[in-house]
Amino acid sequence: MRRQLLAFVLLGLLTMSAGCTGLFGPGGVDEERLTQEFDYDWNTDAKVTINVTGEQYHAVYDLKNRSRLVVNTRDFTGDQPLSVAALQYRYPNGTVTQIPASQVERKQEQTVISLPARRGKVAFTAPAGSKQVRVPTFVDGSYEVILPENMRVDAPILSQVRPGADSQAIENSRVHIRWENVEADAVRVSYYLARDLWIFGGVLALFVLVGIGGLAYYVLQIRQLEQRREETGLDMDDGSG
Repeated sequence: MRRQLLAFVLLGLLTMSAGCTGLFGPGGVDEERLTQEFDYDWNTDAKVTINVTGEQYHAVYDLKNRSRLVVNTRDFTGDQPLSVAALQYRYPNGTVTQIPASQVERKQEQTVISLPARRGKVAFTAPAGSKQVRVPTFVDGSYEVILPENMRVDAPILSQVRPGADSQAIENSRVHIRWENVEADAVRVSYYLARDLWIFGGVLALFVLVGIGGLAYYVLQIRQLEQRREETGLDMDDGSG
């Protein structure tokens, strides 16, 4: 009986794993996501431009002499294929077209995008974290990350830019971070809402005031205790006389 039960359990696990492989494993891409519409800004001068808009980013890659683009992401288990959406290609003459699902292959650790030409710009949308973004450096050259409106990276305790950027500027309430040449394996930016700095400062000030108040109360208690001891000592001296 136990052997039969074990056999049923193993069969169920095999069926579930086969289903998961079919849905999320190598080769499978979401055609509906790939054909989503998005109005990309193609007038970029960086090799790679990352436009962060919340918990996703829109990437534009300026490519030359490439027949494909290999992209991935990383989690605690290692490299994983990047889930891309709104995949588009722009030819040098300005013509924009969608890249069909037949030109996209999802492998075990990466997503391979076959390009319609060897020179042009490819754009896609991919997930980003909450108030943070990490983009592997798939291609060499300059990178620019554009943060959502009213986000900042000025306070080191609340933000981080890795590697250190060559320049930062604010345009239309959005921070533009630029690297002229990235040698690291990825660019990482964590940021905060501008008003969060005031909230953090207020909370910090409150803690400081509470700390000062607690210290003052402690000193007062000690002084009162010393005064009582002195008064008690005087009373004892008077009694003995």
